Amino acid sequence: MTHYRYFTQEGDKFHLRSNTSAAIVRSVLCLAMAAGIYFLIPPEKKIGLWGAGLFVFFALINLLRSTKKLTIDVAAKTVVHKNNALTAEATYRFDEFVQFYVLRHSYLFRFIMLDCTAFLVFGQEGREKQVPVVVGLFSARPAQNAVNEMSAIMGFEAA
Repeated sequence: MTHYRYFTQEGDKFHLRSNTSAAIVRSVLCLAMAAGIYFLIPPEKKIGLWGAGLFVFFALINLLRSTKKLTIDVAAKTVVHKNNALTAEATYRFDEFVQFYVLRHSYLFRFIMLDCTAFLVFGQEGREKQVPVVVGLFSARPAQNAVNEMSAIMGFEAA
């Protein structure tokens, strides 16, 4: 049995591991920053309220990101994806698979990498559907490792 870093295996199903504890820590930090901004900036200045609201919004986004679910069912040859708690599940078949895609975001003339995202790309009903899987900060290695694991699980060649 192969050990995977980004997926847990239950029979013929592979579930994407979510980092819930890190998302909760990031949410608590955002809420603490929101409280700090709200109480440190005088109430006459509206920027304190806007800044606090922005950090509360970031906290909610972090909590939503922790509810992402991705399941690769090797026996049924399907991928079930639910981006967060507010979206519906989408099911894709292996025969609709087009490619793996790794997107890099760079800054300052490609000198500093900000983040890198790994996608599964499916062709469904004549439209291209991109399923985000893993985001790596400041390095492409986590996204590339996730692509390698997915290609091994799905039995495809990673290009």
